[in-house]
Amino acid sequence: MKLEGKTALVTGASTGIGREIAKAIAAQGARVCLVSRSEGKLEETRRLIENEGGSAWSYRADLRNEHEINQLASDVVSGLGSVDILAHVAGVWHNENIVYAGVPLVNTPAEQIKEVLEVGILAPMLLTRSLVPGMIAKRAGKILAISGTFASGGAGWLHYYVSKLALEHFIVGLSQELREFEIQANCISPSDTDTEALQKFFPDDARTALSPSEVAKLAVFLLSNEADHVTGQCVVIKNKSAH
Repeated sequence: MKLEGKTALVTGASTGIGREIAKAIAAQGARVCLVSRSEGKLEETRRLIENEGGSAWSYRADLRNEHEINQLASDVVSGLGSVDILAHVAGVWHNENIVYAGVPLVNTPAEQIKEVLEVGILAPMLLTRSLVPGMIAKRAGKILAISGTFASGGAGWLHYYVSKLALEHFIVGLSQELREFEIQANCISPSDTDTEALQKFFPDDARTALSPSEVAKLAVFLLSNEADHVTGQCVVIKNKSAH
């Protein structure tokens, strides 16, 4: 039980990589606050964790909304105490019907750009700002972010591309700020991952994609005491057939 007694918060925990990381953290003994704006799927994650004997608390929050981010941080601290682990997994690259790709910047709606950047980089910065004081007080903590590889570059979805590169640089700078407090911050950059969304929009790619459980396995290592001397890293992980 590598994370026994730890309190973790995972955004984007309703599906995909976020769900798998939350399950893996809980399986290692942490109690997990699950965050998403999809309440129904969030409850599914909570039930999956509790059915395996884990401890989870679901919290619906819209990470596009600064007030809701601040309320989330306040409620987590008052309800669970300071957070030991913070995993930024939430990101936006599609909605229910379309992928935010294949469209040049000049034709990308301003509201879509705003949404992608709000969830992808602004929310992690604001949430970290609110929760990291508790880590500093204890001189201990782990912060993890999920980026993504871009084999074909950023053309056609510049907003998402920029949000992920910004997230990586945020983690590097954050690790430098927090090093003196013995808090580690790292990033995982997975190749195409076999999530529900990839299966829906890119079914051919999903068949050869990386398993979300493999990303979760690496996440557990980076969030455990085994990685106390690893910080400021962006670890690329690919399936065996990826180039």
